[in-house]
Amino acid sequence: MTTTTPLLSDAAKIQREMHQVRAELRDDVEEMVDSARVLGQWRAYVHRYPWLCLGAAAAVGYFLVPSRIMVLRPDTESLMELARSKKLVVNMNGPEKKQPGLVSSLIGMAAGTAMQAGLALASKQINQYLAAAAAPPPNAPRPGVYR
Repeated sequence: MTTTTPLLSDAAKIQREMHQVRAELRDDVEEMVDSARVLGQWRAYVHRYPWLCLGAAAAVGYFLVPSRIMVLRPDTESLMELARSKKLVVNMNGPEKKQPGLVSSLIGMAAGTAMQAGLALASKQINQYLAAAAAPPPNAPRPGVYR
């Protein structure tokens, strides 16, 4: 009988350790899920690192905005001299631009409005899809509940 008692205590000890491992694993999984949610939200980065995000936005804006065009206004004599030396012909009457009519203006406005409505609908659909993908299924067991 003395040989079975240590085996039972070893089995109980292993069961306790396995229960503890499951509990730690459950906590680790919950922590990983929470951190994965935070990684996907840009607001968390702005909240956590506001100055870095401000600097990044300023740098992106600096590189996206085109540089100012320098307009030179030389005098007529220097332009004529340049034209003579390079044998340049200057045509002062360029092609006239045709002004859009009333119908084409209305069509352009309607197309812009339709594009905005389409983008708003697409944005709403994408947000709903992402919210549904992030939410757990309604019949999924909660972590830590064993059946």
